[in-house]
Amino acid sequence: MEYNIVIAGIGGQGVLTIARIIGEAALLEGLKVRVGEIHGLSQRFGSLFAHVRMGNSIYSGLIPLGKGDMLLSLEPAEALRHLQYMKKGAILILNRRPIEPPQVSMELFKYPSLEQIRAISSEKFGLKVLELDAREIAEKAGNAIAQNSVMLGAALSAPGIPISTKSAISALERTISRRFVDLNIRALELGMQEGRKLLEKVF
Repeated sequence: MEYNIVIAGIGGQGVLTIARIIGEAALLEGLKVRVGEIHGLSQRFGSLFAHVRMGNSIYSGLIPLGKGDMLLSLEPAEALRHLQYMKKGAILILNRRPIEPPQVSMELFKYPSLEQIRAISSEKFGLKVLELDAREIAEKAGNAIAQNSVMLGAALSAPGIPISTKSAISALERTISRRFVDLNIRALELGMQEGRKLLEKVF
């Protein structure tokens, strides 16, 4: 058994935190885990991503092209950078809230529309796209800063992911500052609820 996740976003969105929680949760499930190289300019709102691989026999931290099971994209356009890692039929969980880079306001770069991102992901790469507004859901949980936990919750709702809610919450409690744990658990649970609703439409 093997399950591979790419987490994409920009600095400050919690990409590394999600990777750590998923890794810890997989260890609690008794799986072998490797978290791949992480690249980016997190202090400058640059692109940031992590590869998380889990299973019975994992020897590399980097996901081979075409072997990804899930792309968890905290920022819409960042998904486009990692589509080639996904296998056909993989799941893209997409936060529809864009954070446009400065080049857009300088008119050096045209930010792609959600329709374009969705079309490329589904039609060209054959992904199943689950699209949600993580910020809006996090605000319902109590604070927009918990958007990454909303996305993690949506990921946990996906079929085939080898992590239980119990292990994810235990890992979250070990990773998040104690004063923010309750907020993030609420956000995770709301994310799971939204994920299940979206899955009913896709599968």
